[in-house]
Order: sequence, then structure tokens, then C-alpha cells
Amino acid sequence: MVMTERVGDDAVIYVLRPDRSLDWQGNMRFFALISIVSLSIAGWFAWLGAWLILPFAGLELTALGFALYLVAVRGLDKETISIEGDTLEICKGRWRIDSTTCLQRCWAQVRLEPAKHAWYPSRLMIRSHGKGTEIGSFLGKIEKEQLAGELKRNV
Repeated sequence: MVMTERVGDDAVIYVLRPDRSLDWQGNMRFFALISIVSLSIAGWFAWLGAWLILPFAGLELTALGFALYLVAVRGLDKETISIEGDTLEICKGRWRIDSTTCLQRCWAQVRLEPAKHAWYPSRLMIRSHGKGTEIGSFLGKIEKEQLAGELKRNV
């Protein structure tokens, strides 16, 4: 998801976030529903004498909970691209800013690099003086193309 904000005549801020299907509360409700169903079925089979199903149901729910946690945390990623005056600043982070890249606007080049293989996603890069920073790795193909067009117009 790309949000654009014009601050002034010459300043633009792009905020990039991955699309999330559910928020944390939605993930917890989904996990609770799956847990109730799975443990009900496992409990029924354990009551019938197949008690060995309980540890496997527990392992299954642990793996599902861990996967949901990873997806929820990854959905908090955020990238900000600020174009103001002669500077282009790229900030990346999750809960706080983890990395910041400052480039001169006149030397920055926006490139949408095709994938080496058909099943890999393309890469949206901003390059300057031999250094490149990938942006929007979590965006889809169409969103990357639109963002590349907008960035080329504003850089």
C-alpha cells in the first residue's frame, strides 16, 4: 500500500506499508477459532482412545501460532521516502527507524529492475553514486510500476 502526501510545492512524502489481511485482534480471533476446532477434534479422538493425537494437535497449533505471529510482525514494516529540495531520504523500519539513506536528488536514479527468473518479483531500486537501495520489496508488481512512475516524475 502506497500513500502519497504533498507537504509543499517541492516536497513529497511516500509512505509504503505491506497489505495486511487482518490486524492483531483478527489474527487472535482466527487462532482461537482454529484452536477450538482442532482441540475439540483431538479431544474427541483422545476420548475414543487415540490419545497420541493430542501432542500432534499441540505441535500443529504451536506452528500455526508462530506463523501468524511472524506474518503479523512483518505486516508492521514501513518505508518512508521523503523528497524535499535537493535531498531524497529513505527511512526503513518496523517499530522504529532501523536504517536511513540520504541521497542527492539530482543524482538519484529510479530503476525497476526485472527479475532474473519469471517466478521472482522485480526490484524497485533508487541508485546514486554506485549505491542502491531497494524499496517496496513487499509491494506487488502493479504497485511497484506505479510507484516507479511517480518517483521518476518527482526525482
